[in-house]
Amino acid sequence: MRSLRHAGVLFVALGLMGGPQDPPTSSPPDLPAARVIVRVSRDREVKGFIELENDDVIVIRTLDEKVESFPKSRLLKIVRLRDPMPGQEGTVILRNGQRRKGVIIEDTFDHVLIEIEGIRTKLVRRSVDYVVLEPTFEEFYAQYKATLKPNMPDAHLDLCRWLLKERRYELARAELRELLAYAQLPDATQLLKIVDAQLALATRPDDAPLEPQRATTRPDGNERGLPDGILSRADVNLIRVYEIDFDRPPKVAVSPETIRDLIRNYRSSTLIPDSEEARTAMFRAEPIEIVRLMFELRARDLYPQVKVLSEPWGLNMFRRRVHDAWLINRCATSRCHGGPDAGRFRLYRRHYKDERVRYSNLLTLQRLDLDRAWPLINYDNPESSLIIQYGLPANRADKPHPTVKGWKPIFTRATSRMLSHTVNWIEAMMQPRPEYPVVYQPPTGPAEEVAPTPPPGTGDRPGG
Repeated sequence: MRSLRHAGVLFVALGLMGGPQDPPTSSPPDLPAARVIVRVSRDREVKGFIELENDDVIVIRTLDEKVESFPKSRLLKIVRLRDPMPGQEGTVILRNGQRRKGVIIEDTFDHVLIEIEGIRTKLVRRSVDYVVLEPTFEEFYAQYKATLKPNMPDAHLDLCRWLLKERRYELARAELRELLAYAQLPDATQLLKIVDAQLALATRPDDAPLEPQRATTRPDGNERGLPDGILSRADVNLIRVYEIDFDRPPKVAVSPETIRDLIRNYRSSTLIPDSEEARTAMFRAEPIEIVRLMFELRARDLYPQVKVLSEPWGLNMFRRRVHDAWLINRCATSRCHGGPDAGRFRLYRRHYKDERVRYSNLLTLQRLDLDRAWPLINYDNPESSLIIQYGLPANRADKPHPTVKGWKPIFTRATSRMLSHTVNWIEAMMQPRPEYPVVYQPPTGPAEEVAPTPPPGTGDRPGG
């Protein structure tokens, strides 16, 4: 993730930035126990997981499975360990008062791993006070949008400038059009011309991650550097359409031509207004409402014409909480399911951050039939999903991972939050499950990956 320092200026302007993060005293019931270090005195600290907490008392299950209770008024400090997203920036506050800013890789009971200007440094826990995470792009964008009102055109324009700086061109164009609909600012008009020019030159969507090894287009239309057999950009967009959650809708765009097709093809439906005035109003409606109408009409022939500009909720969780968080660096390593000995279950790992690669891996999980009684993803009973069962320690799994030299469990006590995130992702996907009209065959046989690009610092750790 690129720096959000410019975004922080906007936060300050709107009074959104506060002091160091201090999470609520209790976690939602569906999350695993939070990790904390309780500093009882200068000579004693207790590491463990919160079992119970209120305004007066905190109860900890220690690493050796003992339960201890502490009155908060008698504690020196409660240090709450963080769970950064891949690439999330933050600041490590050291006990001597110094600060280290960079990408926070992990915040554990024993150390904090931080990447500063491309160099990874492991800071031992006894030298660290606490970690503060900066907001992710998605968090900042959502919070900033929530503060905007029609009488704030200058703040809206600042958001558009930031989106341009972040190279989120599709989002910038959508925001600029929304801004110009209620405020004719010359700067916004000029900015829209710049964004349109960038989009005309672009060969990739605005939200596709930047890769050190950027793919280029070959004469046959395929992108050089990406694996063969993966999904197309159009396939990716169509999957996003089918995963739209209207309770937490993504940003979408619907062209006037598509609205005309919708009215013409479905004019006999009672959902399409009869009057010319009401039909004209459809062209001024929010794009997400037009998509909602398409879903109600089951106008699947028009779904490919919808442009989904940001990731739907469930797919965003898959990217952040599963694919980039553990699937690639534990299951898709060159010595496991991303290498020549992958067997029937093979994942793409070269250019793993590209959306075409990521969504291809998702469809592999959904369509590959390894064991009919144990689907890789069980949407009816998420904890019975094979990707979860194979990641559990053998003594906790109903379907243990086959005995393989070097295999290590993914979901241990220390990584219980990853397990919870994975279950939450499965539950967040659209129900009942849609059948994507996308042609895709999961890869089989030896991996074709050459000089793979593993996630930073993960190495080839065997996992699922």
